[in-house]
Amino acid sequence: MINKIRLFLQKSFITGILTTLPLFVTFWFVLFIFEKFSGFFLPYLFLINHYFGISMPYYMQKFISFFLVILIFISVGVAARNYFGRKILKLITVSAEKIPIVRSIYSSIRQVVEAFQTAGGGSFKKVVMIEYPRQGLYSMGFITKDTSEFINEATGEVCVNIFIPTTPNPTSGFVLIVPKKDIIDPGITVDHGIKFIISAGIVEPDYQKPENKNVS
Repeated sequence: MINKIRLFLQKSFITGILTTLPLFVTFWFVLFIFEKFSGFFLPYLFLINHYFGISMPYYMQKFISFFLVILIFISVGVAARNYFGRKILKLITVSAEKIPIVRSIYSSIRQVVEAFQTAGGGSFKKVVMIEYPRQGLYSMGFITKDTSEFINEATGEVCVNIFIPTTPNPTSGFVLIVPKKDIIDPGITVDHGIKFIISAGIVEPDYQKPENKNVS
C-alpha cells in the first residue's frame, strides 16, 4: 500500500513538472525579455522626472521604457519596408561592416539571422531527409540552394546544399552536398522542421503528403 502511494506521488510529481515546465520557461523568457528591454530608457526617464519634478512610479517607468523599445522596433520595421528606409539601413550596414571589430560581430549575427528568415521563401527552401551518418540512419536537414554548376560537374551529379542543424541549438550545424536522387521529402513545413529540431524530436511535425518521395 505504501509503495503504491509512493509510486502515485512520484508519478504525479513528474507529471506536474512536465506540465508546468513549458509555462514556467515561457514566463521566465517573457520576464527576461521585459527586464532587458524595459531598462534601456530608465536612466533617461529618471533624468526627465528629476528635471521636471515628476514623481512617476518605478513600474510605470519600466513599462514606458519597454513600450519605447517596442516602438523603435516597429519604426525600424516600417522603415525597412520602404525605399528610403532601406537606403538608410543599407548605409548603416555598410558603415558597420567597415569598422574592424564591429564588422566581424555584426556579420556573424547577420548571417545567422538571415539564415533563419524562412517566411516567404527565405533561406531554407524545404525540409528533407537523407541517410546520414550511415545507411539506415536518417537525418533531417534544410535545402538552402541548388549546388553550383562546377560542383555538379565535379561530382557528376545534380546536387543541392543541405544544412544539417544540431539539437537543441539549430544555429549551429554543418553543410552537406547531396545528390537530389538521394533526398527524401518527409512532407513537413520548414517551421515544423525547426520545431522538431529544437525540441529534440519531442514535438512531432504536421504531416503534409509530398508529391514524390524523392525531391526533384
